[in-house]
Amino acid sequence: MATSPLDTAVDSVRAALGTRNVPAPEALVFPATGLGILPGRLARGGKLPLARLDGVPRMWRSSVLSFGDFHGLAVWMIDDAPLEAEDGEPAWHRAFPVWLAAASGATAMLHASAGVALEPPAPTPSLRVGSLAFWSDHLNLSGGSPLVGIGESQLGPMFPDQTRLHDLHLRRAALDAAARLGVAAGEAVVACTSGPTLDTPAERRFFARAGATVAVQDLAGPLIAAAHAGLGTLGVGVIVAQAQDEVDVARIASLSQAVAPALDDLFWQLAADVQKEIRKRLDEDLA
Repeated sequence: MATSPLDTAVDSVRAALGTRNVPAPEALVFPATGLGILPGRLARGGKLPLARLDGVPRMWRSSVLSFGDFHGLAVWMIDDAPLEAEDGEPAWHRAFPVWLAAASGATAMLHASAGVALEPPAPTPSLRVGSLAFWSDHLNLSGGSPLVGIGESQLGPMFPDQTRLHDLHLRRAALDAAARLGVAAGEAVVACTSGPTLDTPAERRFFARAGATVAVQDLAGPLIAAAHAGLGTLGVGVIVAQAQDEVDVARIASLSQAVAPALDDLFWQLAADVQKEIRKRLDEDLA
């Protein structure tokens, strides 16, 4: 049987990581909002440019892998902000770090992105601008999937179960942590849309009618890859606008930066809960 190109690339990069003694992760921290000061909070940590590893897809070769102990949790940290795909690049390139982390030992993923709330004009307090939304489910409205072209893979099933992707226990822990930190937060169904153009008002109304409460661009790749790889996921949305607001990239970047300290503190608070959930799963697997 022919080896999946995804499997070949992951095996190559894992071999390169092994020669550099990079420790195995328990979780992948993969924010599209930027890592901020998170790498600086790693104990016994290190950094490795992905360009030094044979097999890394082109769009990730300018990224840096940070690794170490994060409040007791062994993590890898990578910005989910790759270069734009070039014509002809396989769809699986978009979410390559997710499969790499899972194959290296991770069983959980913490992802963050900026989103637009799709609620009626009088939004609930939990989804106002500057608040956090934790994904309870998602709709892939992007028209694509990172699974296209991978064929049969040893890294996951051909038809992955997405019903358990959004980890209920991690979401509850996140809501509790947000309450302790005094950060407004709530649960939401996210519409995963395509970019790079921003959504039109009509599109936002359509997303809401389809059942979504927040819209995020370019999110389908990491989520579907995590489902395929078997990673329990906590997806976090930083609400940067309401459906009726005019939005531009500068506003998105500014509001994401303003909320970054709260998001950093949230991930720090969650580290122990993530480790507890991981160990619970391992105990269940061994039982």
